[in-house]
Amino acid sequence: MRALFILLILISFNTQAQIVEATPTIPTNEYLDLLADHLELPNELTAKYANQDIELTIVLTITKEGSVFNPKIQNDTLQLEPYLKKAVGNLPKWNPQTEDGNPVVSRKAFKLIIPIHYAIQEDDLAMKANPEGGMQGYYHNFMRKVNVNKYLDDKATVSGIKMIATFVVEKDGSLTNIKIKESNEPSFNSEIIRVIKSMPKWNPATENGVPVRSDFTLPIIIKINR
Repeated sequence: MRALFILLILISFNTQAQIVEATPTIPTNEYLDLLADHLELPNELTAKYANQDIELTIVLTITKEGSVFNPKIQNDTLQLEPYLKKAVGNLPKWNPQTEDGNPVVSRKAFKLIIPIHYAIQEDDLAMKANPEGGMQGYYHNFMRKVNVNKYLDDKATVSGIKMIATFVVEKDGSLTNIKIKESNEPSFNSEIIRVIKSMPKWNPATENGVPVRSDFTLPIIIKINR
């Protein structure tokens, strides 16, 4: 009887599924930072919460393929779910959860803190130069054109590229005087300048409805997975 009892315990242990939780393909803190950066809030909200932090509890459903499906915000009193869905769509996929090596659907909950450093007034925004389709669409198309492997060999130890580009947006929307102001990987500067030159024209800044030349500073962060 005792031997049968031990055998039943061993069978119970052996039948427990081996579960590996879902993880983003980049470090989780970097994923959440990117998500906060990509979350474009309406102007009235940035004005209301200027110089404050907005804290959200988000729930992500990870599919078997590693994509995020229908992200939710708990107690979404600010009605930000549409903006969350748009931001998540531009982020890297996940490694799905597995049970005994088989991918399964899972859910993950996180605290997301969004710092609002300053408020953007609508009048100011209308006067600034901006890319067609908005900054989020610009960054998405920008990253698709960047050729990382061409400039970084296998021995490179850099895990990410951080730089600041500056340029002039002319009255016709063309970009001139493109420069790299700061860079942690100078060998990559020429590639970034090439990509900026290849992008479509911008909407120029305006004063009283009249196009004017303006300076623009573009921060660039590229994560490198090896």
